[in-house]
Amino acid sequence: VIYVMRNPKDVFTSSFHYFSSTSFLVKPGPQSEFLHKFLDGKVIFGSWFDHVKGWLNADDKQHIFYISYEEMTKDLKDSVTRIAGFLEKPLDAEVIESITSRCLFKNMKKNKMSNYSAVPSEFMDQTKSEFLRKGVAGDWKNQLTVAEAERFDAVYKEKMKDVKYTFVWD
Repeated sequence: VIYVMRNPKDVFTSSFHYFSSTSFLVKPGPQSEFLHKFLDGKVIFGSWFDHVKGWLNADDKQHIFYISYEEMTKDLKDSVTRIAGFLEKPLDAEVIESITSRCLFKNMKKNKMSNYSAVPSEFMDQTKSEFLRKGVAGDWKNQLTVAEAERFDAVYKEKMKDVKYTFVWD
């Protein structure tokens, strides 16, 4: 299993925009209301906190590769190399470069197989928000108010207090 985690504030931001663009999901409503639901795990994909803690507490850790979105955006080539190592799949430098290039956000954003542009507009209105929007770590800083970020931090601290894992965003 390759388990990718992301800063929950960025997951919130991404989810807020994604829910706004789809017709098959409940609209997020005002940001403050959606934040409350997100922090309580009352969103369609469930609690970020429960999901991450569940995977971090999995019994079969030697068969799980943990990586963060932030690590991948910081050094994608290293991430690809580490994943290949976990899979015990030796890859030469040329293949690593090819995979890295194809997985760059700017290239995935152009690829109809990954950008959801083939999804009919009655299901996903990408004029409201593209499926692959910005692809940056830390965009929550442009979305959350100071008060919302402080509330998020307080909930995060409480819900993750027993987790023995160092996240790159902490």
